[in-house]
Amino acid sequence: MLVVCEGQVTEVEYFEGIRDYFRSLPVDIRSCKVIGLGRDPGSLVDYTIRERDKKEKEARAQRDANIAYDEVWCVVDVDDHKTLDQALIAARKGGVNLAISLPCFELWVLYHFEECAAACDPESIRRKLRKHIKDYDKHLGRAFPFANHEVARDRAQRADPDHCAPNRKGRNPSTNAWLIVEVIRQSGRSR
Repeated sequence: MLVVCEGQVTEVEYFEGIRDYFRSLPVDIRSCKVIGLGRDPGSLVDYTIRERDKKEKEARAQRDANIAYDEVWCVVDVDDHKTLDQALIAARKGGVNLAISLPCFELWVLYHFEECAAACDPESIRRKLRKHIKDYDKHLGRAFPFANHEVARDRAQRADPDHCAPNRKGRNPSTNAWLIVEVIRQSGRSR
């Protein structure tokens, strides 16, 4: 599985933590900074398609299907991206799954601690997170409650019941990041 994150810190730390929590291997997690891209959904989708295709070509050359990615995901915020609609179209055509959070990925992190059903902005979410994660500055910390992923999923589904599929924008607040967690959970040992 390949997960390409728009964010450089929170998303990467979260998905590395959830991968470790479920002991799921292999899950390849990359940030836009590491791969040299800006925070642009269209570029992330294009990069993800190229990486998937490169792995498939390698798998064919080595006649080893285990080398190829079974699933590819991009994690993006709605923000004010001008290329999000084009990224959605490219993702659908290219077989890439988009996990989209509105207003930001930190909403998914917040759902591990509390409900959030009213429209919000990134700063209000960060303020709420500081109640639960001392001095929150994008880093989750070692004690992050990954075990609360099911509670977080339920909260996300209650906030926007229609945002339950990849490659769809939801309303504010909404996130379908839990879809990636489910795939990671299924590939690891159940807890």
